[in-house]
Amino acid sequence: MLPRLIPAGASGTMALKRKRSNSATRLLEPNEDTRSTSSTSSNRQFELATTEFTVKIDVPKQPRNRKKPKAKFEVDIISKLIIQPSKWHRMRGYSSFIHSNITFKRGDIVEVKRPGNDGVHGERREWIAKVLDVKADDPSHVYVRIAWFYWPEDLPVGRMEYHGRNEVIESNHPDIIDAMTVNGKADIKEWDEEDEDASFEGYYYRQQYDYLSGQLTAPRQFCICKGYYNPDTKIVNCSECQIWMHEECIIKDAIRRHKKSSLVAKISDDLKSDPNPTPLEKGANKSRNKTKKSTSKPDQGIAAVLFEGKIRIREVTKKGDNDSDSGLDSDTIIDEDIHCLQCGEVVS
Repeated sequence: MLPRLIPAGASGTMALKRKRSNSATRLLEPNEDTRSTSSTSSNRQFELATTEFTVKIDVPKQPRNRKKPKAKFEVDIISKLIIQPSKWHRMRGYSSFIHSNITFKRGDIVEVKRPGNDGVHGERREWIAKVLDVKADDPSHVYVRIAWFYWPEDLPVGRMEYHGRNEVIESNHPDIIDAMTVNGKADIKEWDEEDEDASFEGYYYRQQYDYLSGQLTAPRQFCICKGYYNPDTKIVNCSECQIWMHEECIIKDAIRRHKKSSLVAKISDDLKSDPNPTPLEKGANKSRNKTKKSTSKPDQGIAAVLFEGKIRIREVTKKGDNDSDSGLDSDTIIDEDIHCLQCGEVVS
């Protein structure tokens, strides 16, 4: 079924009357390197080729010794685009189009069919894009100007630890595609990390990738480690100082403290076992008559987990030991209060 067009500012629809051309629009992977430098121009031009149109991004060259300015993200960079052939600018614009009984409007986030896809939408089989403009050369040739979304693994830096499994990245990577390749609407929400009451399910985005500069906006910093938050993990808030702490940081701190206390206990036991060390003889080689230094090391088999508002710690008994190094039976589990890593208050 061919798409129908809704002219800009109009409420009616226009049915397509002509048979669609057999020529297919070439789609680009969001991470496909399609940038090339023009040797005939003083400007740097990045080319994105499709069957019908060529989109060039015209960016003035910066001096080599000039510090790269921080990018200001703009999702629609139409003012920087050179679209060929120029008939694109003479084509009639539309506010939306209807395809497979679904109305797609400017600003919608949509799924775009991958070549070879069976047409079933969902489950990351498609590419994701935002609709920026809709134009038609005639009722059988409808084109959509888009900005691609990226999956984290498609970024130049790759997937980072803080990227959630349902996270996508907004970009201003431009392209023009055939409206027939739009497969459905994508249910993706924008996540404002400053809104601590925000809740959502499914796919989301919080970062922007500026295709012009290659810069990626930074998420909000959390915890005393100043790291970012992966929403697939737990995060704990201190009501006293309002800091949010990573579960991993809380657990690491608990294990570190427990290892330290275990080491202190071992050294204390070593000293008790030898209360009268042999004194050094006058003129003797000190290196031969030093009191034997404790070889005790903190136990490396300590595990911890957040459980029901507490830190549950268990020291794993080494093979052949009946008791743990701390003197506790191997089946003993220690539950401790969670203390804020910044102010030290108990977190309830």
